[in-house]
Amino acid sequence: MSDPRVERLRRVPLFAPCTDKQLQFIAGRVEELDLPGGTVLCREGQSGGDFFILLSGRADVSAAGRTIKEIGEGEFFGEIALLDNGPRTATVTVTQQARALVLGPAQFRDVLHQNAEIAVSMLYTVVQRLRAGSQLAHG
Repeated sequence: MSDPRVERLRRVPLFAPCTDKQLQFIAGRVEELDLPGGTVLCREGQSGGDFFILLSGRADVSAAGRTIKEIGEGEFFGEIALLDNGPRTATVTVTQQARALVLGPAQFRDVLHQNAEIAVSMLYTVVQRLRAGSQLAHG
């Protein structure tokens, strides 16, 4: 029987180039959590933390005290701080009870080191997000 986490990961654009074997490797390192409304998943300015993929529910992404966007099922965040262990670029707060797959820093590094394709895909996604954020800030 197939692992439902593999199927969830397969739908995340970040992991689109991954093979079944690679997805199984990643699925073996994620934790699935239920998150009540009001839970702050990461706070702007704090360093490091976890990488999240929302399976259900909603969350607000805010920076400098204002909401930037709302995210939902299939969306992910936390990759920037995980890559450089630097400060979070935004605060993410659950607004509607959510379920998420979570990769901690050590597990995330395992995934990146396991396969160069995953690392390249992640870097490409991070660059796209940074460019989009820069355009919002200067637009």
